[in-house]
Amino acid sequence: MESLSDAAGDAIAEMLGIEAALVVPGAAAGTVLATAACITGGRNDLVARIPDTSGMACEFVVPADRRTFYDRSLEGAGGRIVLAGEAGSTTGSDIERSITERTAGIFFYAPGAPGGVSFEQVLAIAERHELPLIVDAAEQVYPLENFSKYVRAGADFATYSGKFFGAGSMAGILTGTAKGISRARKNSYLAFEGPNALAFGRHMKVGRGEIVAAYAALKQWLEMDHAERFRRYRRLLDNLRTRLEGFSFLSFTYADGSATPEPKPPDSLRITFDRARSPKTLAEVVKELHQGEPCIILRPHYQWIDPDRDSMDIRVSTLRDGQEMIIAERLAEILEDRDR
Repeated sequence: MESLSDAAGDAIAEMLGIEAALVVPGAAAGTVLATAACITGGRNDLVARIPDTSGMACEFVVPADRRTFYDRSLEGAGGRIVLAGEAGSTTGSDIERSITERTAGIFFYAPGAPGGVSFEQVLAIAERHELPLIVDAAEQVYPLENFSKYVRAGADFATYSGKFFGAGSMAGILTGTAKGISRARKNSYLAFEGPNALAFGRHMKVGRGEIVAAYAALKQWLEMDHAERFRRYRRLLDNLRTRLEGFSFLSFTYADGSATPEPKPPDSLRITFDRARSPKTLAEVVKELHQGEPCIILRPHYQWIDPDRDSMDIRVSTLRDGQEMIIAERLAEILEDRDR
């Protein structure tokens, strides 16, 4: 397993033109291991203590305007989140004021909010204070240069989720500097069976299938015709819309549903309901999709729908040809059933 993991990491790093990479069980696990690397610095005595970080520098500065629930992964290795600034108005000065002797690193969520503190600003601050920078780039898989731009620019780590480039939900990639990846590896399951048997990362094991899938899917993703991929998405979106256009209380727009800052061709159909004319509420429709046969689950789940929300998004990037019509036919069946 060590040989396979190391070989895959070397091959992935070569494909991306970066120093090092490690296949991990998802982007969140990559963040946990990067956190452990920052806190322990690769020291065996500290590796054995994680996630007990009492007395260690274990705080990670997170810009408030880029706060998400994903940054809780920092806490998985004993990290503590320190929010800098206010949501919507975080500045570089806010980040600098949050740095103390207890700071172990800075965490940056790549998609972020428009107009928020930029990656370049945060990187400059990290370099000025000689602090490692972890970038959550889970969905930043297109344009292709996103796979390497953060660590090439100087970030110590960047995490990617395999589900966004075809490797499945249980695989991810942690990229970074050779030193950083080596330190992360010392906290991983790979170290557990060896001389560092006290490494805490045993529960984040990656199987042979996930390692091979991450390598093979990434290779395919880097080589595929993405223009054709987007043309296929448009065909599926058009098929959905054509089937549902007969419902006069529905309106349609095409959208890019991915959490990436760069504009791309659409992969989602947004269906907006005219509440005054629709026979059912949005919550009722989504609930029936979930409870019907076949079970079709959309985000947001009906249990979380804001009462003021009047639209649903159908993202086709994970659908096979023909599956869009299963969804369309089921929606039509629900909307035509006025007496239910």
